[in-house]
Amino acid sequence: MTTHVSVDQVRWWLDEKAITDVTSHSREETEFNLQVTLSRLPIHLIKEEKRGPIRVVGRSAFDTERARRLIRDDESRTELLGLIGPVLATTPGFYTFLDEEDRACELRDAETIQLEHRIYPDGATQQALMDSVMAVATAMRYIQNLLGATFPAVPPESDELDDEDV
Repeated sequence: MTTHVSVDQVRWWLDEKAITDVTSHSREETEFNLQVTLSRLPIHLIKEEKRGPIRVVGRSAFDTERARRLIRDDESRTELLGLIGPVLATTPGFYTFLDEEDRACELRDAETIQLEHRIYPDGATQQALMDSVMAVATAMRYIQNLLGATFPAVPPESDELDDEDV
């Protein structure tokens, strides 16, 4: 049974045909933090303790005005949750909505969604790592595409008067 997975092992497991731009982010509080790119999406592989799990973490920001309007409007938010809920429920790990200060919050106050899957040392393999990275990236891409392609009827907020209001 494996009790420790090193950064060198993780680097060796990464599929070079799928993963690009492996960058190390050194931090005192982590054993390692690698940022990898899969299909132009940044994913972090973080290990905080020598015998701890590898955290596979991806984030998608609600960084357009349209996305912010969707999550602030009760009806649109409910519809959006209905569309992303099945993806979030089937993506391994868990998700957290984060506010502008990276604190957990409700969707209506979210600036970002964080997806995280943990791979524990006794289950760590190349297949487990790559499956996790791909699952997190797939969910991130789905959310981005959904926010970009749906809800065309949500009107932009405007302070301008319509001709009928004059």
